Amino acid sequence: MGRIGWVALIGAGLAYEPTRAFAVLGAGFASVWATSVVIRTAVAVDRALCDARDAIEDAVAAHLETLARRRLNLVTRDHYGVLTDGGWDKEIDHFLDNVVGPTLGPEARRQLNGRPRASGHWRRLIEEPVLARARIIDRQLSLTEDLSPQEFERWCERRLAKAGWHTTATGAAGDQGADVLAEKDGVVAVLQCKLYGQPVGNKAVQEAFSAQRHYRADVAAVVTNAAYTPSARALAASTGVLLLHQSDLARFDALAGLQTA
Repeated sequence: MGRIGWVALIGAGLAYEPTRAFAVLGAGFASVWATSVVIRTAVAVDRALCDARDAIEDAVAAHLETLARRRLNLVTRDHYGVLTDGGWDKEIDHFLDNVVGPTLGPEARRQLNGRPRASGHWRRLIEEPVLARARIIDRQLSLTEDLSPQEFERWCERRLAKAGWHTTATGAAGDQGADVLAEKDGVVAVLQCKLYGQPVGNKAVQEAFSAQRHYRADVAAVVTNAAYTPSARALAASTGVLLLHQSDLARFDALAGLQTA
């Protein structure tokens, strides 16, 4: 090979090595960039999860009393002692969508909607403090297992009387659908009191509505230790009858529309 050939060969080698070096360097930069993207994405997701968790904890703390009483109203035991949901899962979904969701940014909202709710992480954040508070409220009610329906009516009457209502237990005869009549600050209320081992149905709502018309009351309510059937809830929504758990009597003034301090 002549001198010119060797020069050309050496020149080609020198040109090849920088090209390969630049290719390797470019691949390295691409790998580093891809890794940094993954890290930034992971950090953003982690921050969004923390934001969602903090928002749920703050919302639960702000609405703990209402959530606990809703759970007492919705989660009950059937004839066999088995816990029935009664709509508590839907209540959690409603709480997450309408109370927590609007407080979150787009990424945190995606994380909130992207994780299982019924049996997953978000439910535990709600269920644990709510269940603890619900158990305290339930113990404070001090209802004995052998309480009769008539004793339950008197129990409801006493709860309102302690809150400053002028109350009368009508008794079984001629009550026109009202077990308890109550008046406070010009507001008249009629109560149907149902101590049940199963969800309360339409009949109690109909009786409370009839009593409201008969006594010209401002407020009609059904009070029970149990839950309500879907048809009872639908009828109550159309008639304006309040469907209450026994624990709701502690805040009956607000539910009846009275101004509270």
